[in-house]
Amino acid sequence: MINQMLLTSITIDDLKIVISQSISDELQKFKSQTPETNDCELIKIDEVAKMLNVSKVTVFAWKKAGKIPFYRIANKVYFKKNEVIESLKKIEKRVL
Repeated sequence: MINQMLLTSITIDDLKIVISQSISDELQKFKSQTPETNDCELIKIDEVAKMLNVSKVTVFAWKKAGKIPFYRIANKVYFKKNEVIESLKKIEKRVL
């Protein structure tokens, strides 16, 4: 297969627009092929506390006790939303 090259004059601004549009198109294709996995998103402790309507201290205690799994990335703590929900279900079952 022979690569064809087209030389043309284009301004920097036009080039930026072309590149931006190409990237946007490729991301749209990728998103349409990828199933929605919002539950697997990484969330911070503030979001976990708000989602569960508990204090950050409670979330830290559950994390330390191993009741909810967590991940360290660059010295920061994150939680997977779906794992937090599953852990909450397990905690509720123990209480009942």
